[in-house]
Amino acid sequence: MLKISLSKKELFSVFILLILGLLWLSLILALLGIFYSAILWVYIFSASLFLIYLIWKNFRQIKIAKNEIFFLALTLTLIAVFSFFSSPTIFSGRDQGSLSESAVQLTKNHKLQFSFPAEEEFFRLYGPGQALNFPGFSYTQTGQLITHFPLGYIVWLALFFSFFGLSGMIIANGFSFFIFSCAFYLLAKRFLSPFSAFLAWLLSATVFTSFWFFKFTLSENLALALVWLGIYFFILFWDNPKKSSFAIFLLTFGFLIFTRIEGLAFFAVTLILFFLNFKHHISFKKVLDKKIILLFFVIIAFYILNVFIDRQFFLSIAKAITKPFLVSSNNSFLPSNPFVSLWQIIKIFHFYGLLIFFFFGLAGFVSSLQEKKIRLLIPFLIILPAFLYIIYPNISSDHPWMLRRFMFAIIPASILYSVIFLEKIFRKKIILGAFLFSLLIANSVMLFFYLSIVPNQNLLAQIEKISHNFKKTDLILVDQKATGDNWTMMSGPMSFLYDLQAVYFFNPSDIDKIDRAKFSAVYFIIPNDNLDFYSQNDLLSKLTPVENYFIENKTLSVLNSKEKMQPPSIEAKLVFGKIYLLK
Repeated sequence: MLKISLSKKELFSVFILLILGLLWLSLILALLGIFYSAILWVYIFSASLFLIYLIWKNFRQIKIAKNEIFFLALTLTLIAVFSFFSSPTIFSGRDQGSLSESAVQLTKNHKLQFSFPAEEEFFRLYGPGQALNFPGFSYTQTGQLITHFPLGYIVWLALFFSFFGLSGMIIANGFSFFIFSCAFYLLAKRFLSPFSAFLAWLLSATVFTSFWFFKFTLSENLALALVWLGIYFFILFWDNPKKSSFAIFLLTFGFLIFTRIEGLAFFAVTLILFFLNFKHHISFKKVLDKKIILLFFVIIAFYILNVFIDRQFFLSIAKAITKPFLVSSNNSFLPSNPFVSLWQIIKIFHFYGLLIFFFFGLAGFVSSLQEKKIRLLIPFLIILPAFLYIIYPNISSDHPWMLRRFMFAIIPASILYSVIFLEKIFRKKIILGAFLFSLLIANSVMLFFYLSIVPNQNLLAQIEKISHNFKKTDLILVDQKATGDNWTMMSGPMSFLYDLQAVYFFNPSDIDKIDRAKFSAVYFIIPNDNLDFYSQNDLLSKLTPVENYFIENKTLSVLNSKEKMQPPSIEAKLVFGKIYLLK
C-alpha cells in the first residue's frame, strides 16, 4: 500500500524518482524509435498530479527551515542569472553543436537515425562509417546518420526541446544544475555543519567551470547532476541500508553510464564498495532481492542495446584509448609524458582559480585517510577514476575548453574535501567563514569577468537571414570558415533548423561525383579570405557569385595551454563572403 505520510527527505526522493522515470522513459523511447512528445506529456502530467497530491497531503507536517528557503531561492537566482547569459549552442564543428543537432533530429524524426537528400548523396560517396561532412555523426549501414555521442544527454535535451524549442536547451542545463545543487548541498550536510555545507555548495556553484559550461550543451552538465545525486543516495544507503535508496542510486548511476563513459568506472567502483561493506551485513539479502536484481539486469540489457545502436561511438572510444599509446599528437596531453601533462594542468587550474581547491581537497582526502574514516572517503573513491584525466586529459589542449574534463567530478569533489579539511583546522566558525568567504570573493572575480560573455549570441539570426537565399531543394556546400570559426559552422542549423540541404564541404574532388540532377541548384558559401583554397583546386572558375554575405560575431579566444598562459579574451570577428552558384 502507498505510504501517504512522507518526510521532506522522502518527498525529495519521490521527486527524484519521478525525474529519473522521465529520463529512463525518454531513453527507452529513443532506443525503440518511438520518441513522441505525446507519450512524455502523459507521463509528466500524471507524475505532476501525483507529486502535487503528495505535497498537499503532507503540506502541514512539512516544515521548511529558513536556511533551506534561502538555499532554494539563491539556487533559482543563480540559475536565472546563468540562463540570462546563455544562448543555445547549436553550431556544427564541436561537441555542443552535434549534441544539440542530435536532440533536434530525435525530436523531429522520433528516432535516433535520420536522413535527407544531401546526406544520402554524400553517403553514396563515402559509405558507412564516420560522416566527415556531418561532424559528430556516423553513417549507418543503410545510409542514415546517427549520433557519434552517448545518448543520455541527447534525450535530456530532446525532452526539453520538444516542449520549449531552442530555449529548452538552456532550461535543460538549468534543471540539471538545480538537481546538482540539491544533491551536493544535501550530501555536504551529511559530512559538514549546515553553515559549512552551504558555503561548500556556494563555492561549487560559483566556480568558473560551473557557470562557464552552463552556457554550452555539453553532456558534463547532466553528468554533474547524476554523479552527485548518485553519490548522495549511495551515502544515504550506506548510513541506513534501505532498498529505496539503493534503487534510486541504481537508476541514477545506471543512467549515468548512458551519459558519460566515465560512468562505467564510477558505477563499478560503487558496486565494489557496496559488496565489500555489505556482503556480510544482515540487510544484504534483503536489499538484493529479485526486484533489485531484475532492475540491474534491465539496465544492463538496455545498455547492450545502446552499444549495438550507438556502436560507432564505442568504437571511437576504443580508438581514443589506444591511439595515444601508439602515436604522438600535438593537440592533446599524452600519458607518455604525465609530468608535462600534470604541470600544464596545474598552470591552467591556477589560472582559473581552481588550484587552491585541488590542493586543499587533496589535504582533506589525506587527513580523512589517516583517520581511517571510510564513509568520508566514499565520494572521493567513487570519482577516483576521473583523476586519470590529470595526467591524460585526452582532449584538445585549448582552454577553457579542456576544463570540461574536470567540471562534473574532480572540481566539485575538490571543493567538498577542501571545506572538510578547512573545517577541521579552523575550529572557530568566524575564522572558517572568513576564509571561505575569501574563496568566494576569488570566485566572484571570474564571475565578474566571464559570466556576461555569451559566445555566438547573435550568430543564429544572421545565419537565418543567409538561409533565405536558398530553396529546400538546393544543395548548399558550406566552407568550414564561413562564419569565421571552424568550431561554429553554419551548415548544422541551416539543415536541422531551416530544413535546407546544407553540408560542410572540404573535399574538392567530391564535386565531380555529386549527382547534380537530384538538386535544383548547387551553391557554395565561401568567405573571401579562403578563396585561395578553391582557386588552387580549380573550383573558383566554375563558380558564379550571386550574393554577398556579412557576419559579425563575438566569441571567446581559443588559447593553447602549451603556449604562454594568458587570459581568454573576447574576439570580434567580421566575415565578408559570397554565395556562389556552381555553373
